[in-house]
Amino acid sequence: MEQPDPVNVTFRIFDLIPNGVIVLSPDYTVCFWNTSMAEWTGIKPEQVEGMNLLEKYPTLKDPSVLTRITQLFDGGPAVLFSPLFHPHLIPCTLPNGSLRTQKISLIPMNYAGEIYALVFVEDVSDLTGQVKAYRDMKKIAEKQLEEIKKAQNSIYVANKKLNLLNSITRHDIMNKLTVLIGYLELSREREQKDPVVAQYLDNEIDAAEAIKDHIQFTRFYQDIGVKSAIWQDLPDTIRTAIMSLDLNGIILTIDLPDIEIFADPLLQKVFYNLVENSIRHGETITMIRFSTTEGETGLTIIYEDNGVGVPFEVKEKIFKREFFKHTGFGLFLTREILAITHLSIYEKGVPGQGARFEIIVPTGMFRFKE
Repeated sequence: MEQPDPVNVTFRIFDLIPNGVIVLSPDYTVCFWNTSMAEWTGIKPEQVEGMNLLEKYPTLKDPSVLTRITQLFDGGPAVLFSPLFHPHLIPCTLPNGSLRTQKISLIPMNYAGEIYALVFVEDVSDLTGQVKAYRDMKKIAEKQLEEIKKAQNSIYVANKKLNLLNSITRHDIMNKLTVLIGYLELSREREQKDPVVAQYLDNEIDAAEAIKDHIQFTRFYQDIGVKSAIWQDLPDTIRTAIMSLDLNGIILTIDLPDIEIFADPLLQKVFYNLVENSIRHGETITMIRFSTTEGETGLTIIYEDNGVGVPFEVKEKIFKREFFKHTGFGLFLTREILAITHLSIYEKGVPGQGARFEIIVPTGMFRFKE
């Protein structure tokens, strides 16, 4: 009775793993062929064990492959054949008929004083497909990003030209308007006898001044969002913003932590507008205070004064563009500047007890300094 090959018996445990396993002798004879290899190739162990693997799969005779296997039997290190360069050394098919992409490792093994090669055949078809899909998506994303950059550059150039045109046009109009207002003032001084004409001149001067305000508004508004938002130190930004304002005895308190806000570079204008608005309309104001509170949804910057406050019926109207003729356009600009980085502002004060503006800073738009 023929005795079973001891090498074959020893490695039957590899029938239990999902990867292909082959055991080769130094003359490239197949000593073991596990169940996975049989399923993948359709070749039963008894059909291939005892055969020369190189004769069965001539691709293994390629010098770049065979030299490395030979060195392993001569005492060299383990060998790895990358799926990138050698995806089908031992062709195995998938259920759909396509070839499995393989990663093949050969590990030297001493058994009974003889060197054998333990060959592991891993199916990396899914991984390879995923990598290819990732690379394809990456190329598409890079192309789209390049197109976006080109579009952004075109928009930047167009905005730059428009801003330059606006600036030149506004400068010319303001010069002519200044001359017009000057002549109207002179005409009013000379025309005192006819009250009707004097009234006409007063109305004309008022209209010219209103036009001047509108043009001045466009100068501020066109700068919003032109430059990229940046992290700004909140206490320093407030101090810098109000340096040019005359507080005239008003006590200012800046009770803030060391914190930075991600906002449009015009953030200084926000705090300038708030303080200037209090000075202009507060009437009985003697105190201004900045503070913060933090909640689940983010940070609230609180601005308070002890002036006459804001009537309930206009708390939202003061932020509207059409309301600026009564309050100046500072609060409209304030909301627009904050909205660039999704910050919002509301008036929550009690009329007669002072104004209270709350600026809501979402999570991610503020950070505490270390």
